[in-house]
Amino acid sequence: MIWEAVAPILGVVVLAALGAYFVGIAGVYEQLSAAQRRVHLGWFVLGLGLAASGFIPSPLLLGPDFRFTVNMAQFVALTGLAAPLLWMGLPEPFFRPLVQWPPLAGAGRWLTRPIPAYLGANLIFFAWHTPALFELSSRSLALWALKQFLFLFAALLAWGPVLSPTSAWPRLSEPGQVLYLFFLAMPTTLLGALFTFPDTRIYNPTALGFEVCAPSSLDDQRLAALVMWIPGALVYLGAMTVVFFRWFERGEARA
Repeated sequence: MIWEAVAPILGVVVLAALGAYFVGIAGVYEQLSAAQRRVHLGWFVLGLGLAASGFIPSPLLLGPDFRFTVNMAQFVALTGLAAPLLWMGLPEPFFRPLVQWPPLAGAGRWLTRPIPAYLGANLIFFAWHTPALFELSSRSLALWALKQFLFLFAALLAWGPVLSPTSAWPRLSEPGQVLYLFFLAMPTTLLGALFTFPDTRIYNPTALGFEVCAPSSLDDQRLAALVMWIPGALVYLGAMTVVFFRWFERGEARA
C-alpha cells in the first residue's frame, strides 16, 4: 500500500527532473562537445538515480528490522553521492542564463560561499536529527519525504564551494577545498559516533503502525551508525584525495 502511494509520485518527480535537465541542456547543446554531453548526462542520471533511491521508504528495502540502517545509507547516498554527482552533471553553459538575473546571481554567489554553505547545510542536517523532528518524520511519510528533500538541498549547498561549475559562483582554491572537505566530514563522523555508543535507542517514537526510519532495535541503531561513520567519511576522504592530487599536479605543471 505504501509503495503504491509513493511510486507514482517518485516517478513523476524523476521524469520532471530529467525533462528540466534536457530543456536546460537544449539551450546550450551546441556549446558542448559530444564527449562533454555524454559525461555530463551520465553524471546527472547517476546522481538522479541515487537521489531517487533516497525517497523509497526505508522499511520497503530491507524490511522493518533494518529501517534505520537503510535510512542512514540513504542519508549518505543523498548527501555524499547524489548531490556532488548532480553538480557534476550540470555544465557551465547551463548556468549562464541563470547568472544573468542579478537576484539569482547574487543569491547563488552568497549561498556557495564556504561559511554560509557549511552553516546552512549543517543547520538542516542537525535540526532534522534532533529527537523531536526525527521522531515526527518517522511517523509521517510526507514529513519523512520533506526531510529527505531538505537533506538533498542542504547537500547541494554544502558541495557548492567545491563543485560549482560557474565562475559567477566561484569555487574555493584547491587548498581551501581540502580544508573545507575536512570540516564537511565532521558532522557525519559526529553523528555516527553519537549513534554508536549509547546503550539505548536515541529515537523512540510512540506511534503504532508504519514507522519510516526510527531504529527498530539497538543493533539497528549501531549498524546505521557504522554506515554513516565509515562510508560517510570515506566519501569526503576520497574527494579530498582527488582535490589534493589535482592541486599537486597543477603545482608540478607550473614548476
